[in-house]
Amino acid sequence: MYVDSLNKMTQMVKETPNLFWEGFDVIEDLGESANAVLKKNARWINDSWHKVNVIKLTEHGWRVPKSWLTSDGS
Repeated sequence: MYVDSLNKMTQMVKETPNLFWEGFDVIEDLGESANAVLKKNARWINDSWHKVNVIKLTEHGWRVPKSWLTSDGS
């Protein structure tokens, strides 16, 4: 599923504690991990390495898991 509205994605990031912005991409923090430093998708967050999922902005919007959307599709 794609979220094609900046307002909708901004609301999702505000409401979800493990999401944050990195430019126009959304970062999903998957938690602290000692091995994260060896991974492509890792970030240094609050003095430790975390595994992350990067949701890049595309020409269609942000591709997000269906579980992130409510039953009405928003």
